[in-house]
Amino acid sequence: MSEAVTPAVAPLLETRGLTKTFRVPRGPSGSTRLRALDGVDLRLERGRTLGLVGESGCGKSTLARVLLMLDRPDAGSVHFSGTDPFALRGKQLLAWRRRVQMVFQDPFASLNPRLSAAEIVAEPWRTHRDLVPPGRREARVRELLEMVGLRAGDARKYPQEFSGGQRQRIGIARALALEPDLIVCDEPVSALDLSVQAQVLNLLTDLQAELGVSYLFISHDLSVVRHVADEVAVMYLGRLAEYGPTERVFGAPQHPYTAALLSAAPSPLRAAEGRRERIVLSGEIPSPLDPPSGCRFRTRCPRAEEVCANVPPELAEARHGGGPEHRVACHLPLGPGAESVAGPAARG
Repeated sequence: MSEAVTPAVAPLLETRGLTKTFRVPRGPSGSTRLRALDGVDLRLERGRTLGLVGESGCGKSTLARVLLMLDRPDAGSVHFSGTDPFALRGKQLLAWRRRVQMVFQDPFASLNPRLSAAEIVAEPWRTHRDLVPPGRREARVRELLEMVGLRAGDARKYPQEFSGGQRQRIGIARALALEPDLIVCDEPVSALDLSVQAQVLNLLTDLQAELGVSYLFISHDLSVVRHVADEVAVMYLGRLAEYGPTERVFGAPQHPYTAALLSAAPSPLRAAEGRRERIVLSGEIPSPLDPPSGCRFRTRCPRAEEVCANVPPELAEARHGGGPEHRVACHLPLGPGAESVAGPAARG
């Protein structure tokens, strides 16, 4: 087991140099390697929300699977309250799994249609039997349903009797049943109508204030992330491009990729950030099976120079007044208040 960090100062979750590679079939007799995560460093404090954003294929879901211990990393470390969960065995591992739960993207597919709402919420106690005594479970189910905005009488209903937003509330109640420290929210509102999205996001915020739970919030919707996240991490092809307090990253992005994502966001978010011009990136996202050398974003970046092709940029403190908490992996970061990523032509 890795040396434990002092509990008084340890964050709830910390990853260092996290790397995960998959072997992918290529052709009738060969295969290649896909590096889905490449040296990812994250830190999440108790009672806080870390937003994880990026285009499809950037590694967000792989990171979630590693943190849930569904996949084992090839290199790097994960510490949860100072403890390496991958070193745990037996009862210690079972106790750890209770502390990290998940809310899934699709509330229509993530609930068993043959179980009532009460059975769905109580299902985790079949494994973690000692958490809630059998004689207390019915009352605890009612408490959890009411906590997420449903009625106690809804316990007898089945998933097909609920709307999408109500189903997602049941999923949240199921995650809360084990009293976790961390909930991984994987696009939890993307399948819902806009008005319902706001209700579910407000619910998650209220629950965090009441219970002190932390969230890793995965989303492609930047306006949603800005609403809920204290910090945000921007991923591109398995690496972090930018990382820091949400208001700093969104208010003064220093990576050209972050600026491009913000410019493509709905107009109210662009207006809030003082940027209305759309930044259109050229070219397609490179294949993760054959990423570019140096900076992986360089083939689409208007600012790229020769150094970008030869030297992978390190995630370092932002140069333009962002503070030590605001970090960017870019050789040519944007200046404060920049409204454009225009610069030297990209070099292949």
